[in-house]
Amino acid sequence: MLIFKLRRDPSGLRWDPRSLADILSLFQRSNVLSDFYGSEARDGSTFMGLPKKYTLRYWIAGKKSSEIFHGIQQLQAPLHGFRSNQEPNEKSGHSKFDLESQHPPTALTLDSLQEDVHSPRIRYRWLPWFLTDSFVVAWIVIAIVLMLAFVIISFVNNATRKGFMPKLTTSKTSQGFSPADFLYSLVPCLIGMIIFLVWQPIDMYFRALQPFANLSSPRGSAADGSLLLDYTACLPVEVSIKAALAGHYKVAWISFISLLSATLPILGGGVFTAQYFIPRQEVRVAADMSGFYALVVFVVICSLSFLMIWPRQKRRLPHDIRTLGQILSFVYESRLLHDAVFWQPRSKTDLVTRLVGTLTGDKGSSRYAFGVYRGRDGCEHLGIDRLHRPESGEMFIATGSLK
Repeated sequence: MLIFKLRRDPSGLRWDPRSLADILSLFQRSNVLSDFYGSEARDGSTFMGLPKKYTLRYWIAGKKSSEIFHGIQQLQAPLHGFRSNQEPNEKSGHSKFDLESQHPPTALTLDSLQEDVHSPRIRYRWLPWFLTDSFVVAWIVIAIVLMLAFVIISFVNNATRKGFMPKLTTSKTSQGFSPADFLYSLVPCLIGMIIFLVWQPIDMYFRALQPFANLSSPRGSAADGSLLLDYTACLPVEVSIKAALAGHYKVAWISFISLLSATLPILGGGVFTAQYFIPRQEVRVAADMSGFYALVVFVVICSLSFLMIWPRQKRRLPHDIRTLGQILSFVYESRLLHDAVFWQPRSKTDLVTRLVGTLTGDKGSSRYAFGVYRGRDGCEHLGIDRLHRPESGEMFIATGSLK
């Protein structure tokens, strides 16, 4: 039903926005950029308070122009020479908001912003809660302790091979239900499912942050290693292969482990069963040894892999990036949105061709970075731009410590 509904409802998109470049192309002629002034230094929760309604559609550039472009605009704000190809309805639910009535940034605001964009505390402020130092230590300790306990208990006195007393009745009801079989299938399956669910947000974090990690390199990154990376939209096996070929081995391994962890509830739920031991003339719970050995190997691999989830400094950001507004906060004053590469791309292929191809001969012009850049307003901002521009020089990329 969900697939059927999504196929019927139009998204308004011309292609699947899988990468940063796809998202930025939606804002290359937008009138909403000024709404995000100073937002790169804000906490991510402040984005929820924007009282604006934005529209994705085709627009006509200028009252006397027939040029049409596709993107996101604010419908009833001054469009700075742009108008929609669908006239707004006065009775529509869009809230009226005049951008020209906003107070310009004060000198104090500008001074504060210039200090914030250079502050290591702001630059490396955000990590998801489950990857903060205390939680990473907790995950590692819990995983290793549980792994050791599982292995030791399983092999002491050959309990899994010789079986153990179920402590519950093993007889089946008329409907075929056995309390012992249910318990010793449910508990291992539940533990395996928890481990599987723990790995999913970790995997998605490393996928989503890899473009920013590459952009945070002092030498920047080419477009195919940053703006065009689409790991978050790839299938598990696909992302492991693509990341390994690109040299992003941590992303490849963690994505592989997130897929491998799916075997834990499957094996755990079926490896222990009640069996009748003829020599002892009693029913005991024992493991199917071929499945049990596979389960032990996968548990050890998944547990030791928690040692790899500690994020390095380059994977920290000023705030979260789960919404379009949070991503836009890193480019709202960047000249990148006004570069020729983002000027009305006709298709995804056209956009990729422009980004991968070298459009200018300036050194560093085809490399992009995340750091302090000089924006269109002449002030310094924290975000994404070309590593080097003739008119503003090279970006400042922080490499210091959080302290």
